[in-house]
Amino acid sequence: YISLRSGSDDETKISPIDARLEEVVERMFARCFETKDYGQVVGISIEARRLDVLERALASGDTRSLLEYVQKDCVALINSIHVQAQVQELLVKIHLQFDTPDYEAVCLCLSKLNNPQKTAEILQLLIQDDTNDSKILSAYQIAFDLEANATQEFTRAVISEISPNSESAADSDDVNDATPLSRIKSILSGNETLKLHLEFLFRNNKTDMKILDRTCKVLDSRLSLAHNAVTFANAFMHAGTTVDNFLRDNLEWLSRSSSWSKFTATAALGVIHHGQVRHGMSLLQPYLPEDNTSTSPFTEGGAFFALGLIHACHGDEGVLRYLQDALIEYQGQNVEILHHGACLGLGTAAMGSGSEDVAQALMNVLYSDSAISGEAAAIGLGLVMMGTKHESVLNDMLLYAKETEHEKIIRALSVGMGLIMFGRKQEADDLIAKLIEEEDPLLRLGAVHAITMAYCGTGENAAIRKLLHLAVSDVKDDVRRAAVTGLGFILLRSPEQVPRMVQLLSQSYNPHVRVGAAVALGIACAGTGSKAAIEILEPMLKDSVDFVVEGASIALAFILIQQNDTFEPKVADVRKRFSEIIDNKHSESVSRFGAALSQGIIDAGGRNVTIGLTTSDKQLNAPACAGMLLFIQFWYWFPLAHFLTLSFKPTTLIAINKDLKAPNIEVTCASRKALYSYPPEMVQPVTQAPTKVATAVLSTTAKARRAAKKSAEETEADTSAQKKPASGKDEVEKMDTDGGAKEQADEGSMDVDEGSSKGGADFKAQKKSRKPASETTFTVTNLSRVLPYQEKYVKWSANSRYVPVKQGRASGILLVKDTTPDAPEDLIPSMLPDRPTDDEEANADSEITELHPPEPFEYPFDSERS
Repeated sequence: YISLRSGSDDETKISPIDARLEEVVERMFARCFETKDYGQVVGISIEARRLDVLERALASGDTRSLLEYVQKDCVALINSIHVQAQVQELLVKIHLQFDTPDYEAVCLCLSKLNNPQKTAEILQLLIQDDTNDSKILSAYQIAFDLEANATQEFTRAVISEISPNSESAADSDDVNDATPLSRIKSILSGNETLKLHLEFLFRNNKTDMKILDRTCKVLDSRLSLAHNAVTFANAFMHAGTTVDNFLRDNLEWLSRSSSWSKFTATAALGVIHHGQVRHGMSLLQPYLPEDNTSTSPFTEGGAFFALGLIHACHGDEGVLRYLQDALIEYQGQNVEILHHGACLGLGTAAMGSGSEDVAQALMNVLYSDSAISGEAAAIGLGLVMMGTKHESVLNDMLLYAKETEHEKIIRALSVGMGLIMFGRKQEADDLIAKLIEEEDPLLRLGAVHAITMAYCGTGENAAIRKLLHLAVSDVKDDVRRAAVTGLGFILLRSPEQVPRMVQLLSQSYNPHVRVGAAVALGIACAGTGSKAAIEILEPMLKDSVDFVVEGASIALAFILIQQNDTFEPKVADVRKRFSEIIDNKHSESVSRFGAALSQGIIDAGGRNVTIGLTTSDKQLNAPACAGMLLFIQFWYWFPLAHFLTLSFKPTTLIAINKDLKAPNIEVTCASRKALYSYPPEMVQPVTQAPTKVATAVLSTTAKARRAAKKSAEETEADTSAQKKPASGKDEVEKMDTDGGAKEQADEGSMDVDEGSSKGGADFKAQKKSRKPASETTFTVTNLSRVLPYQEKYVKWSANSRYVPVKQGRASGILLVKDTTPDAPEDLIPSMLPDRPTDDEEANADSEITELHPPEPFEYPFDSERS
């Protein structure tokens, strides 16, 4: 019945169904209604596309809980976009029938339906009464959730609907005395989210600089591969923290970079200052070209890319216009390098915006048929049109991929087409069918990317079968590797299935399949500490092929990110193994590169971020999935590794009041604090002087020594007895006894522990000095780290002054209502400086002066022309 009903999205084209089969299904539905087993009815009605039965079931049972069940657990599993939209419309209809609708759930459905008009109406309805704090706080929470879950195109459309006469989506930076409307605009534009995340990452930065310094000293920076490894490790460790002390302290190392290493090193500033949108241009001013003249193309191209990373998914009109102009104004001998950075930056800043103007600017660069700039333009097109399924752009990209002779461009177009099909599910099947039959392996690679992105997070069996078939049958290693890696994207919502699925593939004779299995495990099990995945990956660290070791290292870093020795004892061993690979000069360069990269990933964001491919509301995080897909393309082009910063998700509790300020709040965590503490810092090895090795003694020599010693003791005893005959008898007996005991001890010295004679006393002493058991509860303050596996133990106190507007969540940005608004509030002061160039002398009297990030500086790069 389900197979027949799901044959077509059009009701009029469904094959005729036998009346007897209809009767059987109807009786089954009737029995479920009689037994009030509404969950079964909901599941079957969605699969059979019987929305009339679904509506009846939602109205018959506990409607609110069933609505939540459908929204969170069912909608994402519907393969048809058309049916998914129908279910979302039904949910909105039922939600609005309540006297007090759940507007948060309604707006989430509207964002999936791409209905900004209705969303704007709800937000305006909630803020029209300035005296109702509960509704205003609810509107703010909805705005934060939309910013986290919806695309840039949708949030901009909502802003335009709210205030059609506004010139800018982010025209209000100061929200202290702002109106609720301007605050909602600021939230939707991403300004408030970025500001709060910057505050958290800067305040809680726990980067262990000893790891970075040691890696920098061990690796030979004269080699481009080693220099890039340290650059990426530093960028990931300080992602979003705005702290670039390592670069200042290692200017000599920095000056050794050349050519594309300069590009990568400059772009790393965008990772470190990710989210610093207010000061992005001023931070990069020393590296950007001046007066439309390029003097250092690699540095300037990297600066364009860094500008896009700073404004990732939040590019305002000024930044987008500046980068578009860079594609037109700069011409000359090295224009390809500048265009490469500008295209990557433009695509990153305008990600998901669907802008036709930006797409046309990138298409013009693509048609120049330059391998370097065309590659970046193709990737930028995919990012701008991500998830839109834009027919015209797709056709142009596919046609050009068949015409050009540059492999770099074809490969980038394959990735771009996959990004455009993100989340489209069955709508991507026609494109997949075309690409999978192509003779060119680079176009078949596009089919793999299209399957990966279209069915990302769905667990769709048909997509898994296609990837497994390609993984074992395709003649091109690149296609096989990408197909196995794609399994991690499709099953990221059910990571427990991946180790069993790829276990045999991880033992394949083909190293490309093995490394694909490793990366798939890392993507699907990121941040989970999965023991099954670690068990598969650990032996791969000793693989005979260098890039398999690289992939296994990165996958282990994904899985063990934000884990400590108490929660997962394998963490210490894995960290030690990374250091051993780097320290071993006989290790392959690629293996050492992967280990250095893994050190940066496992401690990313000052040890305060995780790999977040889903949002706090369990929705797919589109920018994070795109960033992960582009990160694994570093296999072909190292600068693309910087895109991993889009997958980093701060793990924090940020509670803010109606003024968008963070008050001092404490919540309770009903678990051991040691499970969630930061890993200990690395202990520098202490060099010791060589000690003299004891000389080996033969057993015959030892027996002779014992006999001589016994003879000497007997002689001494006889002498003492002659001097003191009256009182020495007992003493002689005692000495004989002791001598015999010593002889027995000597003879059995191989079997007796040296300290066993006092074992009982030591055990009692240890028992007395043993520390008491760890407390089972501890408090968590506002703007502090809350790990994903810690959330279920975090509870709000019953007598707390502040109550969260959104119940059931203990992480992310939460609006809280003040139950005693007349009492003075204790707010947490910001540690971020107003400007990145603030003089430290102006803050000399401040207690947090040393916490301010340093002033910008210029990289010690000579001009490339020299």
